[in-house]
Amino acid sequence: MSSNFSENWLLKIAKDLENSREINLNGLPLLVEGRRDKELLLELGFTGPIEILNRGVSLENLATQLLEKYSRSMKYKEPFISILMDWDRTGERLQKKLTQIFNSMDEHIDDTLRKNLIRSLNGRTKTVEGFRFLLEDLLKLMDTDTNP
Repeated sequence: MSSNFSENWLLKIAKDLENSREINLNGLPLLVEGRRDKELLLELGFTGPIEILNRGVSLENLATQLLEKYSRSMKYKEPFISILMDWDRTGERLQKKLTQIFNSMDEHIDDTLRKNLIRSLNGRTKTVEGFRFLLEDLLKLMDTDTNP
């Protein structure tokens, strides 16, 4: 167990990830900043749609592409997408801008996982891929929790 985290905090993070993983599995796409973020989520067992932000298109064009891609095949009507940007300065700006864009399209986003990770990680990292140091502990807790 990581010395920086009590077991209760790790359990909370694992539970938040499990909940988001289940929602993602049921069809709610998850939007992350980059490839390493996606790779970490795949290692954590996310198997639903995971989209990467950095594609060389404007945020508005990306939002339109995602809406076209997922609007007809979604199992969830609302929210439209879950957004998990980093919680550094750039991530905050991207999260806010994407939320505004999707809201202007009358689409609502889910940012529950991001808010929960920010609170639980309490400044120990400011990026999604930054909590990779917890991967082994989280996988043990998530596997134990999902396979009694």
